[in-house]
Amino acid sequence: MSRVETEGLVQHEGVPVIERTVAFDYLRSFGVLLVLLHHAVLAYVTFGFLNPYAFMQTFSPVVDGAKWVGFDRIALLNDTFFMPLLFFVSGLFVWKSLQRRGVVRFLYGRFLRLGLPFAIGLLVIIPVAFYPTVLENHLVYQVPLRGFGAFWLDYVKGGLNPPGPLWFVWLLLAFDLLAAAWYGFLRTTGLKSTRASSPIVDNPLLFAGVLIALSFAAYLPMRTAFGPGEWGGLGPFRLEVVRGFWYLLYFGMGVAVGARGLERGAFRSDGPFVKHWWAWLLAAAGSYGVLTWIYSAAPQSPWAKYVFLIEAALVVLGWTALFLKLFRKPIRILDHLGRCSYGMYLLHYLVIIWLQYAVLRTAWSAGAKFAFVFVGGVALCWAATAALRRLKLVRKVI
Repeated sequence: MSRVETEGLVQHEGVPVIERTVAFDYLRSFGVLLVLLHHAVLAYVTFGFLNPYAFMQTFSPVVDGAKWVGFDRIALLNDTFFMPLLFFVSGLFVWKSLQRRGVVRFLYGRFLRLGLPFAIGLLVIIPVAFYPTVLENHLVYQVPLRGFGAFWLDYVKGGLNPPGPLWFVWLLLAFDLLAAAWYGFLRTTGLKSTRASSPIVDNPLLFAGVLIALSFAAYLPMRTAFGPGEWGGLGPFRLEVVRGFWYLLYFGMGVAVGARGLERGAFRSDGPFVKHWWAWLLAAAGSYGVLTWIYSAAPQSPWAKYVFLIEAALVVLGWTALFLKLFRKPIRILDHLGRCSYGMYLLHYLVIIWLQYAVLRTAWSAGAKFAFVFVGGVALCWAATAALRRLKLVRKVI
């Protein structure tokens, strides 16, 4: 089965066709849908808040009075694994692309497909997405209403901060730069490539154990120095500091799997992850149950951070095993979703937030509002991206 290559979240057309595992394409699309779900649900969690003194520091641009504690659980589960999952999948095709394109062409493609949307998104998408928080603070706290033009200028003068969900785009670009530098170093020095890591990549239990052990090393020292939810950086180049090296780890593990070959390691279509997919799912569900219990019964427990890292790894591997089991052949509608997934990621924050604002003053329940926002957000983002991709220049980017 051959398809036009998709690298991470970004479609690359006009390059040589290669063999692919459709499960990873669909897993990437699933990760993007989780991002939409996460931002759709944040308006209706019980711990959301507005900040009338600093609009851009609000919990979410729209915070609705309709809430449901069940959405807290959804947000908790998502937050533990959906971004590591996206970084893992984004790394899978990096090494093969470097081998096929070379460092210069690879980096040109990365800057075109990540850097350009990041810049445009900061100037257009993010300010429009955040403006409803100005409108809601006016309604709730009677804060004087400011026009969008003044709001946009303040955002630009303030250093284009925060970047919203576009933080993922610039950080992925930074990780791609690191991968290209490492590839160039190996080629220059004549050292062995990451294929030498095949004993780990070929053994699922060893892979999981190494992932968890390295997660401790990447996260726990940062957790000691920084609190969860503490963001840092320069201007729009911001991230949750405590998770930076942890995200890099998942990206790097994806690169290692891709360098070994998707049909040669433990993640091959007939490999051990697929054969024991049910066991990985049970392990993922059990770890999440333990984490939920700790957060509910003993949120200050010193064991929480360890269980969190174990749970994240097991859930990522559980979903991966399930997708490898379920998806062996291409499905047309999922292929189309995959081609649109990157554009959906770029557009979703603007669409989701404005849909939340549209139903803010309705008497609907939290569940009804969420359903409207999520389903409507997916449909609108998908349709808008499909329409934009009809333009040749746009299609080259998204």
